[in-house]
Amino acid sequence: MIRLIAFDLDGTVLNEHKKILPETKYILEKAAREGIEIVPATGRPFIGMIEEINHLQGVNYILTSNGAGVYERESGDCIFEQCMPLGDFLPLLERLEELEVMADSFVRGQGHMNENKKYLISNMAGSEEIKDYIRASRLCVPSQSEYLRKKGFDVEKLTINFSFAGDGSRIDYDKAWAIVRDYPEFCAVSGGMNNIEVTGKGISKASGLRELGKKLGISMEEMMVFGDSGNDLAMIREAGIGVAMSNGEKEVLEAADFITKSNEENGIVYAISKYLPHLLDGGDRIC
Repeated sequence: MIRLIAFDLDGTVLNEHKKILPETKYILEKAAREGIEIVPATGRPFIGMIEEINHLQGVNYILTSNGAGVYERESGDCIFEQCMPLGDFLPLLERLEELEVMADSFVRGQGHMNENKKYLISNMAGSEEIKDYIRASRLCVPSQSEYLRKKGFDVEKLTINFSFAGDGSRIDYDKAWAIVRDYPEFCAVSGGMNNIEVTGKGISKASGLRELGKKLGISMEEMMVFGDSGNDLAMIREAGIGVAMSNGEKEVLEAADFITKSNEENGIVYAISKYLPHLLDGGDRIC
């Protein structure tokens, strides 16, 4: 019995224009009305939730920062948080700040960016909607390392975004991976925006869902999850039903119990029609 449906945002529930297709919105809200928890599970910080998610009826909890923070949507209260200790994190950040990359720290639901790296956003390969999201979700500071050291905040997640060179390659991508691999106490995965995402060891969307499941009395076997990229891999492997979008990365497709249609083709609806047909009557069958 499926009691919780979790879904990634970019590349999964959102199309290329960062919208939820009407049919997908309808079926998720219908699932919520019938008592199934619907949970956005994203690498974004809490402040990065877009209006599409804020207007989705039936969402009580939001899993953020790849599972490092779980928030109540209505109150904005963090009910679970597992951060990277600041003392361990700062050496990694300071090395990455020397590269031509956007190494952004997520702290207490807020993204942070060095002011001198903001210009790199324009050279990212993503859509204008993605670039606008990054600008809106970052607090720009002269130096993140100095700011965090002064505040004493531990860090939920680090996102490393890249600008692109004229030949289509990601600038300093290999250098960034080489630095990250020097810190095995952290967990690094690929994200849905051609980036690198770093959390504490053992933190993933799966671990966040386990913590939320404890609060709600829902086991991983009672969850159906949707994703497309490396930061979705753990939850796809551990959930009762792990669904990969057809536009997903190879490793995610191989790990999934089911491969559905793409995020542009109401893939969530298509999978629900296979596993939870009671949520669709004859008039709802759109895929």
